[in-house]
Amino acid sequence: MTRRFALLDPDYWRREGEAEGAMLRSVFFVLVTASIAMLALDLSSMMQRAGDPAIDMERTGPVEMEPPKDSDQERPYFPKAAPVAPGTRPPEMPGLVDRPSPSQLASRMTFTADGAGNLAAVGRIEPGTAADFERMLQDKPGTIKKVYLHSPGGSVSDAIAMARAIRKASISTIVPENAYCASSCPLLFAGGVEREAGRKVWIGVHQVFTLPSETGTLHEGLANAQRISAECQEHLVAMGVDPRAWILAMKTAKHRLYVFTQKELTDLKLVTKSNAAPEPPAKSSG
Repeated sequence: MTRRFALLDPDYWRREGEAEGAMLRSVFFVLVTASIAMLALDLSSMMQRAGDPAIDMERTGPVEMEPPKDSDQERPYFPKAAPVAPGTRPPEMPGLVDRPSPSQLASRMTFTADGAGNLAAVGRIEPGTAADFERMLQDKPGTIKKVYLHSPGGSVSDAIAMARAIRKASISTIVPENAYCASSCPLLFAGGVEREAGRKVWIGVHQVFTLPSETGTLHEGLANAQRISAECQEHLVAMGVDPRAWILAMKTAKHRLYVFTQKELTDLKLVTKSNAAPEPPAKSSG
């Protein structure tokens, strides 16, 4: 009986209408908010795909490319694969019976000495590689005179630490004919008291980057990248390399590689000796 009289009351219908309107507005706002969030995620994903291509972390093996030349120095960067010029082979390295294999290049850097003061350093520079190198130097005190490099790079801090250890021990660095020294590897190469490179080598740099799991917030990622870039530039200056070399790195996207020409290697003081191809020592007989 009470509800029957309520249905005849205009205020009852007004209150019911307001309640229903509030509920509909809440549902509408939830739908709009969800739609905006989805659009933002889609836009972010599109921008990342369009403006920041992913690096192919899985590709291994030799990748045939034309060597750099003036005004044509950029090439794709593969963190576990080495470029090779058409008709060439991987480099010969001291102490190695065979030329470095794709799996060696894609794995953590290893060190092989030939007993004549030469050391082959082949593979990726990973966190902890600098400690491996330090232990190797301690095991062979004063015996290593030259380090031959073939590496796609990796950890910047480890590369810089290794370079400092090389400079402290008065060791020379060599990138032999057809060898690869990319990303953070040139920072290691710069540590040599003398630095040589073959006539056909792949020495290249690009922007510092971190893996998505290591980035943190956007602000933290940008601040970290700037700090690391400053450290790299200071390191090269301390090693006697023209800081313009790192300017070229900062201008090159992380999925690309700026490969230096022979003239640039000399002009930027990345090499200190003639760029005639250094002859690798005779291979070990086993």
